[in-house]
Amino acid sequence: MKVRKTKFSVSKKCYFRIQLEFENEGYKDIGETMFKFAVQQAVKNLCGEIGESFVDVLKYDPLFREAILVTCERFRVQLHGALTLFNCYENKRCAFRIHQISSNLMNLVSDSRRMGLPIKSV
Repeated sequence: MKVRKTKFSVSKKCYFRIQLEFENEGYKDIGETMFKFAVQQAVKNLCGEIGESFVDVLKYDPLFREAILVTCERFRVQLHGALTLFNCYENKRCAFRIHQISSNLMNLVSDSRRMGLPIKSV
Protein backbone atom coordinates (compact mmCIF):
# COMPACT_ATOMS: atom_id res chain seq x y z
CA MET A 1 0.00 0.00 0.00
CA LYS A 2 1.40 3.35 -1.04
CA VAL A 3 1.09 6.31 1.23
CA ARG A 4 0.64 9.60 -0.49
CA LYS A 5 2.22 12.60 1.16
CA THR A 6 0.98 16.06 0.49
CA LYS A 7 2.60 19.27 1.53
CA PHE A 8 0.48 21.75 3.38
CA SER A 9 2.08 25.15 3.55
CA VAL A 10 0.78 27.68 5.98
CA SER A 11 1.93 31.17 5.18
CA LYS A 12 3.42 32.61 8.32
CA LYS A 13 2.41 36.11 9.28
CA CYS A 14 4.68 38.94 10.26
CA TYR A 15 3.51 41.93 12.30
CA PHE A 16 4.93 45.46 12.27
CA ARG A 17 4.29 48.19 14.84
CA ILE A 18 4.96 51.47 13.03
CA GLN A 19 4.42 55.18 13.47
CA LEU A 20 4.12 57.92 10.86
CA GLU A 21 5.97 61.12 11.76
CA PHE A 22 5.82 64.38 9.84
CA GLU A 23 8.45 67.10 9.73
CA ASN A 24 7.24 70.20 11.58
CA GLU A 25 4.05 68.34 12.58
CA GLY A 26 2.60 68.66 9.07
CA TYR A 27 -0.56 66.66 9.78
CA LYS A 28 -2.09 66.44 13.23
CA ASP A 29 -4.97 64.08 12.54
CA ILE A 30 -4.77 61.38 9.93
CA GLY A 31 -7.58 58.89 9.65
CA GLU A 32 -7.14 55.18 9.16
CA THR A 33 -7.87 55.35 5.44
CA MET A 34 -5.27 58.08 4.87
CA PHE A 35 -2.74 56.11 6.91
CA LYS A 36 -3.42 52.94 4.94
CA PHE A 37 -3.10 54.92 1.70
CA ALA A 38 0.33 56.20 2.84
CA VAL A 39 1.44 52.62 3.58
CA GLN A 40 0.17 51.49 0.18
CA GLN A 41 1.99 54.37 -1.53
CA ALA A 42 5.23 53.35 0.19
CA VAL A 43 4.84 49.75 -0.96
CA LYS A 44 3.74 50.78 -4.45
CA ASN A 45 6.80 53.03 -4.88
CA LEU A 46 9.16 50.13 -4.17
CA CYS A 47 7.31 46.97 -5.23
CA GLY A 48 4.66 48.11 -7.69
CA GLU A 49 0.91 47.63 -7.58
CA ILE A 50 1.03 43.91 -6.79
CA GLY A 51 2.88 44.55 -3.53
CA GLU A 52 -0.03 46.59 -2.15
CA SER A 53 -2.15 43.47 -1.67
CA PHE A 54 0.31 41.88 0.77
CA VAL A 55 -0.14 44.49 3.52
CA ASP A 56 -3.08 45.12 5.81
CA VAL A 57 -3.63 47.47 8.77
CA LEU A 58 -4.86 45.53 11.80
CA LYS A 59 -5.19 48.38 14.25
CA TYR A 60 -4.63 52.11 14.01
CA ASP A 61 -4.29 54.72 16.75
CA PRO A 62 -5.01 58.20 15.30
CA LEU A 63 -3.74 60.02 18.40
CA PHE A 64 -0.16 58.80 17.96
CA ARG A 65 -0.46 57.91 14.24
CA GLU A 66 0.66 54.42 15.17
CA ALA A 67 -0.50 51.18 13.59
CA ILE A 68 -0.03 47.44 13.56
CA LEU A 69 0.48 46.02 10.07
CA VAL A 70 0.30 42.38 9.05
CA THR A 71 1.98 40.78 6.05
CA CYS A 72 3.21 37.35 5.02
CA GLU A 73 6.67 36.36 6.20
CA ARG A 74 8.16 36.26 2.71
CA PHE A 75 7.17 39.91 2.08
CA ARG A 76 8.68 41.16 5.37
CA VAL A 77 11.94 42.46 3.91
CA GLN A 78 10.22 44.28 1.06
CA LEU A 79 7.75 45.96 3.43
CA HIS A 80 10.55 46.98 5.77
CA GLY A 81 12.46 48.53 2.86
CA ALA A 82 9.39 50.29 1.47
CA LEU A 83 8.54 51.84 4.84
CA THR A 84 12.14 52.89 5.42
CA LEU A 85 12.50 54.59 2.03
CA PHE A 86 9.17 56.43 2.15
CA ASN A 87 9.78 60.14 2.75
CA CYS A 88 6.96 62.28 1.31
CA TYR A 89 3.18 62.24 1.64
CA GLU A 90 1.16 64.90 -0.21
CA ASN A 91 4.29 67.09 -0.56
CA LYS A 92 4.97 66.95 3.19
CA ARG A 93 8.19 65.36 4.42
CA CYS A 94 7.54 62.38 6.64
CA ALA A 95 8.96 59.06 7.77
CA PHE A 96 7.67 55.75 9.02
CA ARG A 97 9.29 54.73 12.29
CA ILE A 98 9.39 50.95 12.66
CA HIS A 99 9.22 50.29 16.38
CA GLN A 100 8.88 46.54 16.36
CA ILE A 101 8.68 43.54 14.04
CA SER A 102 7.46 40.19 15.25
CA SER A 103 6.17 36.87 13.99
CA ASN A 104 3.79 36.72 16.94
CA LEU A 105 1.14 39.35 17.64
CA MET A 106 1.45 38.90 21.40
CA ASN A 107 5.09 40.01 21.27
CA LEU A 108 3.97 43.46 20.13
CA VAL A 109 1.93 43.86 23.30
CA SER A 110 4.80 43.02 25.63
CA ASP A 111 7.20 45.80 24.72
CA SER A 112 9.51 46.51 27.65
CA ARG A 113 10.53 49.90 26.19
CA ARG A 114 7.01 51.27 26.56
CA MET A 115 6.24 49.68 29.91
CA GLY A 116 5.67 52.21 32.67
CA LEU A 117 6.96 50.65 35.89
CA PRO A 118 7.15 52.74 39.03
CA ILE A 119 10.68 53.29 40.29
CA LYS A 120 11.07 53.24 44.06
CA SER A 121 13.99 54.92 45.70
CA VAL A 122 15.65 53.19 48.63
